[in-house]
Amino acid sequence: MKHNRCCYILAAVAFLAFSSCHHDEPVNPIKPFDQRTVLVLSNSGLIYNQDGRLVKELPDCTYAAEIIADGDDYFVSGVQSKDRIGYWKNGKWNTLHVDFIDDVDHWTYGIGKWDYYIYLLDIPNVLKNSGIFPLEDCHDFLPADHGLRVSQGKCYVIGYGFDNQAQPAYKPVLYTNYKKEFLPMPQGAKTGECHAIYAYDRDHTVIGGIVDRKPAVWVDKECRIYEVSNPSISIEGDIPLGRINAITLCNGHIYGAGWEHNENHMLVATVWADGVPSHYLSGDSNVVSSEATEIYSYGDDVYVLTSEYYSDSDDCMTYLWINGKIAKSYPGVRATGFTVL
Repeated sequence: MKHNRCCYILAAVAFLAFSSCHHDEPVNPIKPFDQRTVLVLSNSGLIYNQDGRLVKELPDCTYAAEIIADGDDYFVSGVQSKDRIGYWKNGKWNTLHVDFIDDVDHWTYGIGKWDYYIYLLDIPNVLKNSGIFPLEDCHDFLPADHGLRVSQGKCYVIGYGFDNQAQPAYKPVLYTNYKKEFLPMPQGAKTGECHAIYAYDRDHTVIGGIVDRKPAVWVDKECRIYEVSNPSISIEGDIPLGRINAITLCNGHIYGAGWEHNENHMLVATVWADGVPSHYLSGDSNVVSSEATEIYSYGDDVYVLTSEYYSDSDDCMTYLWINGKIAKSYPGVRATGFTVL
């Protein structure tokens, strides 16, 4: 009897020790800098690495919208030329077997992953594997380009829509598990839009966008208006003074990527660090406009993607920046996003 009791005690101690060690191990450990792979996605479905080399051409891709990573796997949303609904995993197409009752064109604006579930933003629904989850009251809802994020099984969707049909004006919209709410704005503000979201620890979000022509950030739904470099510049109409396209957290700091107007009325790629703007330009004198399209934090490093447009043609140049320095240029690539493996 004593021998059996001792065996049970030893087994219990061993199990607790294993559970403790297993819990402490990160699911996706941070790789050393020189072991990471950056994947830059073009709108036509071409994928390049950090050396500028083409590593994959997505089959049957009409438009590629977003790329995300999970461990050593990557997933891409977009439009497939054969009118099927699904996503690309590691460059191969996966069809979702979803029974739609509507007869509309399907366009996946964003993609998320948690556990073995794939989430796709396919307005007016979110597709979770082969399940259909309608967004509440979305008849006038306009989603952000990368408008879906999932944190520990909690699904968030952002964009903007009308909250008053009598006096229509765009207001910032957040869906949490498919339930709709309008985000608060400062007293007296009339319009707002959500364009970027970072979700973490299941219940926390940082959202970026615009409020009354100025860049804005909502931290757990609390609104903050960000600075612009030229607040008194005169711009005709309702054109914003600045906008946040993407957002992330790194070491407790909030980084928002987008654009603002300089003194020459030119759009300039901008990154805000805790609300303070800094410009991201290559220095090419032929650039007529630029914007930061995506931002990504990995470990202690911040990666930024910018696009520059030139006066003498419709060509563009995409740049990958790491911690404020250009790491690689991609001539002629119109990028819709990137990720780090």
